[in-house]
Amino acid sequence: MDELSDVPPLMLPARVSPAPREPADESFRHRRMIEAFRLGVVPYDLVDEFTFGRDSETRALRDWLGDGQHQVCFLVGAYGVGKSHLVQYVRGRALREGFAVAAVDMDPSETPFHKPKRVYASLIQSFRYPRHGEQQPGGFREFLREVLSRGGLTDHEYFQHLARSPDECLWEWIEARESTPRPVADVSYPQFPSLYDFTTAANIYCYLLSALGWAALQVMDLKGLLVLIDEAEAATQAGHGYQFLKGLNFLQALMRTAANDPKMAGPPLRSGFDYCSMGSASEIPFLYRDPSGLKVVCAFTPVWLLDYLSKSGTPVRLDLEPLGEQALKGLFEEICLIYDSAYGFLEKDPIVDLIYRRVKDRGGLTRMFVKAAVEALDLMRFGDRRPVAEVLA
Repeated sequence: MDELSDVPPLMLPARVSPAPREPADESFRHRRMIEAFRLGVVPYDLVDEFTFGRDSETRALRDWLGDGQHQVCFLVGAYGVGKSHLVQYVRGRALREGFAVAAVDMDPSETPFHKPKRVYASLIQSFRYPRHGEQQPGGFREFLREVLSRGGLTDHEYFQHLARSPDECLWEWIEARESTPRPVADVSYPQFPSLYDFTTAANIYCYLLSALGWAALQVMDLKGLLVLIDEAEAATQAGHGYQFLKGLNFLQALMRTAANDPKMAGPPLRSGFDYCSMGSASEIPFLYRDPSGLKVVCAFTPVWLLDYLSKSGTPVRLDLEPLGEQALKGLFEEICLIYDSAYGFLEKDPIVDLIYRRVKDRGGLTRMFVKAAVEALDLMRFGDRRPVAEVLA
């Protein structure tokens, strides 16, 4: 013990400082952008930074977000012209301006319009809202917990059941992740209202979405809920006429609900739309309360359905034209600068100009132009010794 007492106490520094953070790696960020460009897209958090030749469209979208009269916007343009890019633009813009947002890419097999439960489930998975004092947006569960804690939605036929410490089973039910209409893990749930998967169940899911929009606006002091529907032309790709009509029923009902049509707030029988007539669902209105707090963006390729849908809710329509010469040149120069930052590779001006002309002359809209530009730069970087014109022939 005497020997041990002679050992000096372990000397620790009074305070351990965390290792200094490395500065953000710009080349890594640019490599991430180039990888996205190879797929013809832009990382969602960098869309503002990489938007070219769309000043009038982005201005119109910003105006529409602040427009209290028009709740529905159609983005119309050919495949690859940049609709999805603008959908991402308005998503980021809306979050910064104080909207909750939810997005879905329509797919005739996975998320068809005639399956409103699947569309709702996809929207809930992507649901985000800006949190006061936080940089990262919150998700659906966090939003609903806060709404209920503030006394909102306590009379809602579905959301009120989440007020008492919901377990995972209840969350999966309200997020429509269960294939069954009611939670099945506990005998105490048989009296819960059902989330049906029927093609006619448009009233249930419009009622749920409009409640989230109302809560965003009236309870959370946000500007509402922005619903983004990309590839909406999928409405015309149903396998059967019956599915097409039910999909159209859901899309039109959602538009009328967003527009606060008084008929959507009463019994669904008087709405003029098909609805779920099973049990208590037959009494569920489309619209939870006025105002719905919903704004809806639908991105379409030009289809005959647009003129018909334009009669529902008088949507704002933005037609996207291909980018002009000046915008394409600016886009290509920016891609070259990002490529140089990512890989330390920059060709001489005459070669860069030749690459641009070769890529542009190949035709194709914005998405194909971006993919082709990166592919051409890859070919140059990997050292093909043939003349440029031959490599890009």
